[in-house]
Amino acid sequence: MSTPTLPRRGFTLTEMLVTVLVTVVLLGVAAPSFLSAIARLRLEGMVNELSVDLQYARSAAIRRQAGVTLATSEDGGFYTINSGDLVLKVVILPLGTALTGGVNVAFDPLRGTAGVARWDASSVLISPRLRASTNAMGRVQVCSPSGDFAGYGRC
Repeated sequence: MSTPTLPRRGFTLTEMLVTVLVTVVLLGVAAPSFLSAIARLRLEGMVNELSVDLQYARSAAIRRQAGVTLATSEDGGFYTINSGDLVLKVVILPLGTALTGGVNVAFDPLRGTAGVARWDASSVLISPRLRASTNAMGRVQVCSPSGDFAGYGRC
């Protein structure tokens, strides 16, 4: 009596190579869209953090009854929130991102209104695509100067 042969299980080398090739092609097509989505999310996160910090600076001026200033560094790599000589917060931006350098937005302690010590419209340009600005009443607005950033109005 001969022993019965069992059917072979597994994949052939050709099947494995075709599977790997299809996977590589799909990843090659999908990767650029993932990278642009990540860059967009990073930019939106940065502008949201700046908006919250502008509002924080305004409320800190009112709460402390002392002037508070949000100041960007000359190179735009970080910004600080100061009340006189006291540093309330320092935010260092990720590599490859920067704000408009040398902007100082000062908040009045009595009314919380924003004045700008340098640059116009109390604006901080996040990139050519997004801008955070405060009006005279201290309200923060985020907009897109070019109008090409979906979800944000044109400045």
